[in-house]
Amino acid sequence: MNKRAVNISSLVILLALLSLILEICLYYFIPQHFITVIVAAIISLGLTHFFLETSLDYDYCFLHAALMTIASLAFCMVVYLIQPNAWISYDYSLLALIVVNWLIPFAYCFMRDFSDRGPRFSDYLFFFHGMSVLFLAVYCIAIVKQLFITPFLPPFDSPAFGAHNFVPFMATGNYLERTISAGGDISSMIIYIIEMVVLAIPFGFYAKVYCRSFPFLGRLFIYLIVPFLLEGIQYLTGIGRADIDDYSLAMIGTVIGVVIYQLVYYISYETHKRDFLEDRTVAKSLLFHFGGNI
Repeated sequence: MNKRAVNISSLVILLALLSLILEICLYYFIPQHFITVIVAAIISLGLTHFFLETSLDYDYCFLHAALMTIASLAFCMVVYLIQPNAWISYDYSLLALIVVNWLIPFAYCFMRDFSDRGPRFSDYLFFFHGMSVLFLAVYCIAIVKQLFITPFLPPFDSPAFGAHNFVPFMATGNYLERTISAGGDISSMIIYIIEMVVLAIPFGFYAKVYCRSFPFLGRLFIYLIVPFLLEGIQYLTGIGRADIDDYSLAMIGTVIGVVIYQLVYYISYETHKRDFLEDRTVAKSLLFHFGGNI
């Protein structure tokens, strides 16, 4: 590692530490926690741009994003575990901080790579896969928490005497019909449905990303079996809620994730004639090779 690389790495670590201290102070001293999230987003965007333009390398963007995501996750877990606490309270803005510290660098670097017409910046694939592994680690923690520790539950009671519903959306439909007929509020049910669908979207996207070399039936099996296993574990352990509606909502989220992958792939191919997960240096070399043969 040369002196310049050491200097940039040291700068990344220093600025990440200062950013973390600032976020913690803002969260502690300012009751309006959305301000902390907005400031964190602006800082993350500015530093990601600075590191990319300074180094012409996505590695330092990944280093900064990884440090900030892991640190904000640790801060969130500490605050959550010490509740109730008179000095600092836990709310969902801490989760928003984790999302911002990961999503802003990921989205910015993705757009820069997508709009880059030549291999000006290096190591994007390392950045993409590193950020994906980082996300999947946090995503697995979120899955465990939301399905087994503090599980999502619909606003209606489970069937009596341990009965189970085997018809998709029958219980959900009956609840919506009764509530609407009685003039009740269905917002809690809508929020529950959205939460269950959104929770499965990353699975659909990354299952497609990392299983795209599999045959169609192999990918289809993975799409079907993983949500089924999660519901099965809930059923066998008695933790959470095993229900056909949850499985059906997870499948809808999975399909949305796959569709998002296909849209990104289509746009990338139509714009640059390459897969968005393909090394642009290799693609450019192949283009020149075939062009020379022609």
